[in-house]
Amino acid sequence: MSRLTRASLLGATITSGAAALLGIAWMSGLLPTLYDGANTALLARFAGSDVVTAVHTVAALAGVATGIAALAGALGARGRVGAAALQLLVFGLVLQSSGTLSTVGYLVAMAMPAAVVVLLVQVVRRYRVARWAVGVPLLAGLAVGGFLGREALAGIAVMLGRGLAEQRAALFTALLFIAVGSLWAVVGVRALAGTSAMERATAWVVRHRRAITIVAATGPLPYALVRLTWLTPWPQLGEGLDLSTRIWGLTLSSGAWLGVFLTLGLIRPWGEVFPRWMPGLAGRRVPIAAAAVPGGLIAATVTFTAVPMLIMFGEQSLAQGLWGAIIFPCWYWGPALALAVWGYVAHRVEADRLDADRLDADRVEADRAEAGNVEAGRTPGLEPGAAARDRAAAV
Repeated sequence: MSRLTRASLLGATITSGAAALLGIAWMSGLLPTLYDGANTALLARFAGSDVVTAVHTVAALAGVATGIAALAGALGARGRVGAAALQLLVFGLVLQSSGTLSTVGYLVAMAMPAAVVVLLVQVVRRYRVARWAVGVPLLAGLAVGGFLGREALAGIAVMLGRGLAEQRAALFTALLFIAVGSLWAVVGVRALAGTSAMERATAWVVRHRRAITIVAATGPLPYALVRLTWLTPWPQLGEGLDLSTRIWGLTLSSGAWLGVFLTLGLIRPWGEVFPRWMPGLAGRRVPIAAAAVPGGLIAATVTFTAVPMLIMFGEQSLAQGLWGAIIFPCWYWGPALALAVWGYVAHRVEADRLDADRLDADRVEADRAEAGNVEAGRTPGLEPGAAARDRAAAV
């Protein structure tokens, strides 16, 4: 069993154990269940909270059992694929809700102000032309805007702090479900690795990965553009917005634009080699996991949310449902992003293998050249004449 397979199995088992403990606490009444409303899980629309909690707990315990069996070597590839499929069905579909994407989106948006400041500081440090054309003016604008809008910013901070405190249990549960589903997906993929079907699928994804990635990058665009309308007199998805809400809309939009930028990085050179404005990393190879892990988690989040959101849109009028499906295109964004990450990983693995083969070939060629020099009576690093003079002097 490879190191990656064992690590993914261990992570899946641990997260399934955390989910099982949570389900047991809900069933025993130690903690209030989160499945008390129809919008808390897809299955809650068709069954009561007790049934949903039981499904959650049984599936999590099954994940723990199969994970331990697989780590002990008692479960083959087919068994791991079946276990992964069960966990994805439960934690990636029937226990999901439309709120999962909102949770992750809000967390990304909260980190955006700090990310923008760091980026602008690096622009000032590393680029002479952009320093005065972009970096300094925008940093000054942010400083002035922060001072003038300090009351609105304080209101946003209070709102977010209160919201995180009130929804901390739901936030933890949503992130846990994403981790469980993502890790078991990796387990399933690793179990299928090396099969002819997987090799053919990987070849197809790599062949079309540029087009797939561009499609995936369009996923956050509608939402990013809609949130920007909050800065105009004609805001979409909102009415009577105050300054705090408009600023928050800009932050949400920036998070979506970051998603577009990072997705395109899967097919751009700076997605393989850190650009020169990255402190301490410029010029180094981007670790595959640095792109694959966050990309895979976002792909899982969007994919898991797709069905609950489509059901929610289907309950609205035709025009509203179509508008919602366009603004939140999880139905194609999640699968496309998953394929884009798949293509990136396969491309990088193959590129690294070719680089290693070239280094081995160069090393073999250098060894042959050195051996040839010795056989010809030449000392490496000396001219033939110098070698002959050395032998004559020795005689």
